[in-house]
Amino acid sequence: MTRQILHKITSSKQSFVMYILIGTLLTGCAIAPNPEIDVFIEPVEGQTDTKIDPQTGAVTMQKNGVAVTLEPLDEIEMYSLTDDPHINPYLIVENNGNVEPIYTVFLMTVHNLTTPRVVVEESAQLIDRNGAQYANLPFDYFEDLYGSVTKTDQNVQQSRTIPHYHPYDPYYRSYLDIAALEAGQEFAAESLFESGKLFKGGKRSGLIVFDRLNRDTVDMRIIVPEISIIHSEEKHEKLKFNFDFKQVIAEN
Repeated sequence: MTRQILHKITSSKQSFVMYILIGTLLTGCAIAPNPEIDVFIEPVEGQTDTKIDPQTGAVTMQKNGVAVTLEPLDEIEMYSLTDDPHINPYLIVENNGNVEPIYTVFLMTVHNLTTPRVVVEESAQLIDRNGAQYANLPFDYFEDLYGSVTKTDQNVQQSRTIPHYHPYDPYYRSYLDIAALEAGQEFAAESLFESGKLFKGGKRSGLIVFDRLNRDTVDMRIIVPEISIIHSEEKHEKLKFNFDFKQVIAEN
């Protein structure tokens, strides 16, 4: 799954026409999905001990033999995560072809370059310039969200407004296909970053997902999950990785 996510993001712009064709087939008479970038996130230059990839906006920081890369995903890259956009748990595809991201999403990769063993947690934080803090959304959140959907005998429900539900919830769509819903929940489980151990040379990737930021949010800092180098049962060395980004409104 990790390799699939990385490959899809890397090739998203080249394969954009293919996704439009797939969208046409999937939606029948509906307009083909048309993802457009109106808001994007880019790294703040000048951060200490960091390397920025100018093509992807990914930032890599290395400490004590451990490298962490954090890449913000724009709307097209989020759209390209799944071959079928209607199972994508991180966005909404409407009948008019509009594609609306539901969350703010980063791809995180942790690479143990030289140390015998490291342990990576999975709790991250996003802090904006005003001090507001957002915790990343774990799989339990998505499991509860998808599990709250009422399944019908027909497996398809017409769209409806439920007052106590936020309109960006994944089941607030032009239709609800139960098979697609289950596939979306499965994809969330497979794509989110998971905690675990990494031995020397090991690498782990996954998505860090936050509630969608307001458009007026500009500066932000991402505090990635805690990473500990295990020297012995008694000696653990904790590493802190913080990344600074800014949100930009695209010029139309």
